Parts: sequence; C-alpha cells; structure tokens
Amino acid sequence: MPPIGTPTHSLRAGDRLRADFHLSIVVLFGAVSSALILPFGVYRLKTGAWLVALLDICIVLLVVGACAWAWRRGDARRVGAVLAVLYNAGVLLSSALLGVAGLFWVYAVVMGNFFLLRWHSAAALTLATITCVVWQGSGLESRAEAASFIATALLVGLLSYILASRTEAQRVELEKLAIHDPLTGVHNRRALSEELALAADWMARGGPTPAIVLLDVDHFKRINDLCGHATGDAVLIEFCAGLRRHVRSVDRLFRFGGEEFVLLLASQPTVGLQAFADRLIERVRGELRSPLGPVTVSAGAACLKQGETWEDWLRRADDVLYRAKSGGRDRAEVAN
Repeated sequence: MPPIGTPTHSLRAGDRLRADFHLSIVVLFGAVSSALILPFGVYRLKTGAWLVALLDICIVLLVVGACAWAWRRGDARRVGAVLAVLYNAGVLLSSALLGVAGLFWVYAVVMGNFFLLRWHSAAALTLATITCVVWQGSGLESRAEAASFIATALLVGLLSYILASRTEAQRVELEKLAIHDPLTGVHNRRALSEELALAADWMARGGPTPAIVLLDVDHFKRINDLCGHATGDAVLIEFCAGLRRHVRSVDRLFRFGGEEFVLLLASQPTVGLQAFADRLIERVRGELRSPLGPVTVSAGAACLKQGETWEDWLRRADDVLYRAKSGGRDRAEVAN
C-alpha cells in the first residue's frame, strides 16, 4: 500500500508546492537563479563577452529544464542534487572566466547546497568548491584574500546548515502534527480520509483488497465520568499501543473521533475478516484494564468492493459497528 499522503500530481500548482516541500525548494531556487542569471547573459551578449554569455544562458536553460522535469516527474530530491552540482560547476567556470567578479556567486551557491542536498553531501560539495576556487586562483591576489574568502564562505555554509536543518526539523514536526493524534500518537481523521482514498485507488490499479475495522471502546463515557479524563486518556493510549502490537507494520491505525478508531488492513479478503476481528476483540478484552475492570470494544469490519468509493466503504463498516453495539457490545460484525 502506498505511504500516507496525497498524490501531488493531481493538485493545483499552489497546493502542490505547499504539499511537497522539496519540490517547492527546487522550483524556488530554479526560478530565482534563472531570473537573476539571465539578465547577466543578455548584458554580456550585448557587450561581446560571448563565452561568459553562453555559460549564463546554458545554466539558465539547464536549470529550467531540470525544474520542469521535477515538476512533471515529482523527483525533486534527485533534481535538487543535479541543480546543486550544476550551480557549483557554473560558479567554478564563472570565477575562472571572470576572476573576482565571479566569486560573489559562491556565497549564494553555498547556501543553495544546504537546501538542495542532505547536509553531508552539501558540506562535501561546498568544501570541494571552495578548494577548487582557491586552487585555481580566481583573482585572489594574496594569501590574506584567500583566507578571507575561505573564512566567509565557510561561515555562510555553517549558517546555511543551521537554517536549513532547523527548517527541515520544523517541517517534519508540523507534518507529524498535521496527520497524527496528539494524545495517542496514531494517525488522525484527516490522514484517514486521504489514506482510504489512496487505498481505493490502489485497488483499482490492481492492488490487493484492503479492509477496515471500526473499533469503539465500550462504555468509555462511564470511565471518564467515574475515573476522570486522565484515566480515560490512559486507557486510550494503552488501547492503541496494544492494538499496534497485534497488527502488521503495513496496517495503519487512525483515531476517528473520541473513543472510535479505524484500523486499515493493507490486504485482507472477506474470508478470514470475521476471525481477525474476533481475535482483536478477544485480545483487547484480555489485556486492557481500567479501575472499573476489563475494557472491551465493539467492532464493525468491511472489505472494499470494486468500484466502491471510500465514503461508502466507511459507511458500511459504520453500519455493522452500530449493529455490534446494538447486539450487546464486546463483539464484531462484518459487512457483506
């Protein structure tokens, strides 16, 4: 089953850039660098500096082509690496042809390295570029100028690393908060709707038949009322932890709301689904406790049918969950 997330190719441009951080970085660097380099190429054509103008125009064309490829294929990581190598090679050629005038681009390229590449690759490429610039001279007339250039370039690299790493860490944390329930740590309702849609699409493309099991903690309000919300929260946390111990790593658990949860099974034919749901009910009954005694759950399960929408799939499971609760709770029902 594909990982959680919306297929970004189907989104509008703005939504796609917001959904794919690495693609947005590649497009941003590509657009800004092309917009800044192209005027220099045009100016050098007018002044007869044909070789440098050709270099500028080639860089712009390659950058635009790489960004277009990333947009069409969604392969932002690999294209980012290509762009980083292209920028570093371009700044080396530029500094060799223009001398000191070409060195000013080094700082922008060093910063770009740490946003386009993983930090160790960015650090290695940055050190290699600085070494090559100093080795070829590039208009640095004394050791003092070379030392000053090295120090400032390394400082820009360090600050870029700090900024890029903090940005990445915050992005990961925000993405986690967006799709995870803060109490139990399982995926939330927003992630559920996206994942069920993906599961339906996956099956339509010839993938295995997925199934869902809706689980409702029996008499949970009574636990909250008599033992307090802290105890109720502890029961939910332990319920999720125990459930994840008894399912496969490819199966996913979501908090649907309150004391209701949805377990998405990557592949589960209708034959055997009743036995699976019954085992879950039995394990919860045997393991989960509150100050009031054993905690039980009711379950409603359904396999996805060909051509069925994820909303109808979820509705069928909800219907049989209601039947399980009406029939005495602590039991599982499977939809036809």
